[in-house]
Amino acid sequence: MKCWIDLDAQVQRHIDRGLQLRGTSRKQFALFLYSSNYYRVSGYGRCFYEPGTEMYKTGTSAELLMEIYDHDRAIRNMVLEGIGVVEPTLRSRVAYHVAHVLGGDDGYLRKDFYLPSTAEPDALDVKARHRWNAEVRNRDKVLASFQELRNRNEIFIQHHIKNGDPIPFWAIIEVVSFGTFSRFLRALRDKSLLGPVTKSLNLEDERKFVQAVQNLAFFRNIAAHHGRIWNRRLDGHVTLPQLALSVKREYLSPKTPAAALTLLAGLVDQIEGDNSFSTTLLDLVHDSDEYARGCYRPIL
Repeated sequence: MKCWIDLDAQVQRHIDRGLQLRGTSRKQFALFLYSSNYYRVSGYGRCFYEPGTEMYKTGTSAELLMEIYDHDRAIRNMVLEGIGVVEPTLRSRVAYHVAHVLGGDDGYLRKDFYLPSTAEPDALDVKARHRWNAEVRNRDKVLASFQELRNRNEIFIQHHIKNGDPIPFWAIIEVVSFGTFSRFLRALRDKSLLGPVTKSLNLEDERKFVQAVQNLAFFRNIAAHHGRIWNRRLDGHVTLPQLALSVKREYLSPKTPAAALTLLAGLVDQIEGDNSFSTTLLDLVHDSDEYARGCYRPIL
C-alpha cells in the first residue's frame, strides 16, 4: 500500500526522477501540485519519461510540464464549448424526426422499437449470439434509463406524469445523458429514422452519424471529468467523415485525440455555417509543437 506524502516530498519525488525546476521555485511547483493533484500531474509527467523507465528525459523542466497541463485544460474547455453546440443540436433534430413517427406517445418504451430485430440465434452460432446478446443489453440499458427518468423532478416531466399522460419523446430526450442518447441511437432498430438528421449534417450515412455521436459522447466525458486529452490513445476508432477531413491539418490516425478533435471541429463548423470554431480549436492544438505531437502521435 502506498503512503501519503506531503507537498515537499511530492516535489522532491519529481526532482529525484530528473525534473528540472530551473526558473520555477519549489513553492510554485508545490502549489501547482496542490491545485492539480500529484496523481493527475503524474499522468502528464510520464509522457516525458525515458521509455521503459520512471525517469524524466534529460532537460525536461517543470515549466514545460505546467505549460502542457495548462494547454490541455484550454483544449478541454474548447471541447466542452464545441459539445455545447453539437449535443443540443443533435438532440433536437433527432427528437423532431423520431417524434414525427411516434407522435406524443411513449412508443420509445416498446422493446420492438429497438434491436435486436431477430429471434435469439442458435447457441452454435457463436458470433451471431454474441451480437444478439450485446444488442439486448444495450436495449435494456436504454429502456431502464428512460424508465428512471420518469422520476426526475423536472417540471415538464412531472407535468405529464401528474396528468396521467405519456411523456413524449421530445420531452424525455431533453433529460437523458449524452451517453444514453448515444446508446439510444445504436439501439434504434430502424436507422432510416436518422436519415434526415444525417443529411442535415452532410454526413455520408447513418452509420457514420451513430459512430460520431458515440465518439463525441466518450470524448465529452473525458473533458467534463477533467481527464487528460494530450498523449492519450483512445480505445475505439474515431469516424472521420468528409466534414472532418476537410478541416484536418495533418494525417489522422483514428485512435488519437487529434481525430476526435477534428471530428468535433468539423461538426461544429457544419452546424454553425462557418469555420471559426475549427480554426480556433486546431490553431490552439498547433500552438505548441509538443502539444500537437501528443495529439497526433500519443504514447499512453
